Amino acid sequence: MNSKNDTTAPPDPAGFDVREFARTAHGNHRGTLDLGSLAEEPLDAESVRLVRALRDMERTTLHRVRDLLVTATHKDARVTAFLTTWMFERFWIADALDAVLDASPAARDLPASAGPARRVRAERRERRGPVLRSLAANFTGTQIVAEHMTTGLVDEWITQAAYRRLAGVSCAMASIIDPVVEIKHRHIRFLTAEAERRLGHSARARRITNRALRHSAWPLGSVDRSRHERTFFERHVFGDQSGRAEARRIRAMIAALPGIRPGVASTVESRLLP
Repeated sequence: MNSKNDTTAPPDPAGFDVREFARTAHGNHRGTLDLGSLAEEPLDAESVRLVRALRDMERTTLHRVRDLLVTATHKDARVTAFLTTWMFERFWIADALDAVLDASPAARDLPASAGPARRVRAERRERRGPVLRSLAANFTGTQIVAEHMTTGLVDEWITQAAYRRLAGVSCAMASIIDPVVEIKHRHIRFLTAEAERRLGHSARARRITNRALRHSAWPLGSVDRSRHERTFFERHVFGDQSGRAEARRIRAMIAALPGIRPGVASTVESRLLP
């Protein structure tokens, strides 16, 4: 593969219409939430805690987009247009989860989410802070977009597993979560197409992305969360037999991406497990 191919992204695929995605963005969900059913089928404390964890993850989107757009990713107009709508939709998903927490009596007795963070040597790159991370990313150049698309894709796979866990709690919760999962299917479609074409195009993008996957805290942003909240998420979402099957499925999907080494996919899987 020549140097030009390693520095220039291939043409945009026609499969995902970013303009249509923006035009049909999903906003405020409160008018469609069946919160009354939660009074008849109230959530248990662990399910409410998972709702809070997912709400907090969705709320970090603004900070994530800020970090992405101080790198070469901001030069890609198609990706930037997607990220703007993606951020909008995740804001309103977080708002819907806020409504679920307000309607759940068990939310009043949840343990505090703050606490000391987990210190993992492999995650030290993520603890550098946004300024140092952006400086390092800008040395990477345009191939950083492949890393951002792939890590974002893996993060969506992980959070989808958590949402499916919530949807299985009760019919009331399924009626709230199923539309969220459908919204996220569109996010995954875009991220999959972008990750596959960029990884398939550039050996350098594959090297950068393998390194990022190996050293990231999962779900993204977990490096800043308390140790006990990270352990809860891992245990509740991936700790039982069905959860371990979800982790294996995520590993297989990562390994199927162009140029992602099996050992890297296995490392991600091992980090999901308690």
